[in-house]
Amino acid sequence: MLKKSWDRLAIAAIVVGCQQAVMSPAQAQSSASAPMALKSMLTKIDTAANQRKLPELLRYYSPDFTTGDGLSRAVWQQSLGQFWQSYSNLNYTTTLKSWQGGSNNYTANTITKITGTQNINGRVLNLLSTIESSQKIVGGQIIQQQVLQERTQVSSGAKPPTIELNLPDKMQTNAEYSLDAIVTEPLGEDVLMGTTIEQPVTAQSYGQSANYKLELLTAGGLFKTARAPGKSGDYWFSTIFIRPAGMTTLTQRVRVVKGR
Repeated sequence: MLKKSWDRLAIAAIVVGCQQAVMSPAQAQSSASAPMALKSMLTKIDTAANQRKLPELLRYYSPDFTTGDGLSRAVWQQSLGQFWQSYSNLNYTTTLKSWQGGSNNYTANTITKITGTQNINGRVLNLLSTIESSQKIVGGQIIQQQVLQERTQVSSGAKPPTIELNLPDKMQTNAEYSLDAIVTEPLGEDVLMGTTIEQPVTAQSYGQSANYKLELLTAGGLFKTARAPGKSGDYWFSTIFIRPAGMTTLTQRVRVVKGR
């Protein structure tokens, strides 16, 4: 049995979003028409994060800041500081996808890309995360957050497996679904081991380690048909592959809604 520590809390923490602000196409406006104040704020958030200036970053988050995953501002702040200590060269890039509102009261959808490396006893871990989120900004501060889509990859080694993951980002409770996780490059004589993990997204699970047991794979991937969780909510579905020359973990957020 192996144990893996996930840096999910801090990965999602810097992403700006809104708990209730999922915009319809008719209401949303393109990023090109966004107010300069909104564009400037997002740029300053990225700058503060890239320079690891936590006090500067906190200026843009309300004391009452909350997330759709149940995180408070205090928990977010603590975890973000720990995350920055772990990764030596993080880089945040946020793109405004759409927005609505006015008079310094905005709702905006953003896409944030995060890259970085972590060195654990000489073993280098490479992080690549892409997160789409929705945010509500009032008076120049973010007050609510909801992650809409999330995919995070962590890899290490000289030849980490390249994974192509086919998984729906939304499913109904107890519905049958298919997961295909394929290693795209030829394995040759390499032995391949892997597994999948399903974990609910809660404030508690952000800081928890996940236990998993690897299986020896006879094919170049994982092909699974299973039942979706019986309880609605957001879940992390992770695929893990290890070969002699490297390891890759790919995690996708899936929204499970109540079936009819």
